[in-house]
Amino acid sequence: MKFSVIRLFVLLLLTVPETGFCQNYELDDALPEIPSLLNADVDHGDGEKQYRIAMKYFYGRDVHRDYAVAFRWLRLSAEKGNAAAEYATGFMFQKGLGVEQSYAEAIKWYRSAAEKGNSNAENQIGYMYHHGWGVTTDYAEAMKWYRLSAAKGNFAAEDNIGVLYEHGQGVEQDYVEAMKWYRLSASKGNGEAELNIGNLYQNGLGVERDLEKAIKWYRSAAAKGNEEAAKKLSAMKGDAGQVAHQW
Repeated sequence: MKFSVIRLFVLLLLTVPETGFCQNYELDDALPEIPSLLNADVDHGDGEKQYRIAMKYFYGRDVHRDYAVAFRWLRLSAEKGNAAAEYATGFMFQKGLGVEQSYAEAIKWYRSAAEKGNSNAENQIGYMYHHGWGVTTDYAEAMKWYRLSAAKGNFAAEDNIGVLYEHGQGVEQDYVEAMKWYRLSASKGNGEAELNIGNLYQNGLGVERDLEKAIKWYRSAAAKGNEEAAKKLSAMKGDAGQVAHQW
């Protein structure tokens, strides 16, 4: 999910710097395999098992993907105080997956998880304040939550801090500081941060304009499935007068 709409321009026609992205931290699918024998009789108060069953249905692992079933298992786990389940419950309310969308419910569950130190939830609270979803837009509050999350090494929060600096939202605009945070996030393999680094190089924001470096970062982001980076690469490739020699 992006913080602002990005218009794709042919390189020679670029007159206004393109914006970066504010990253919404998605659910992590890098979970251990779950034995296919798990079933409803696991509901004996084990919140961790309930969470694992929920993820099984969320991702469709050995079962038909079913967000509504995933949500029911998440609620069982979240109500037992499982921070990961609380975060995931908030995420499903935010996205309207398996349940009616509700930003108010989303932020309620994020706050509960954040109280337990869940960095994903901290980042999402910042994201909600950044967008004004369920709360009044407050960039300073967004930065506060992003920093709490980034202090735990959360790469999405690091990228989001860069976005605030790039656009001067709640802080003085500082492309150099933005690049610092983007690079920190990108060092952990975050394609969104790589895209943002490419954008700064393409437009010469805080760095000397360097199309070769922009292409390098866009390629890396595109290889991770970033569609916007792939579009930028395609546009740059088509501008034979400027960058074709670099391909």
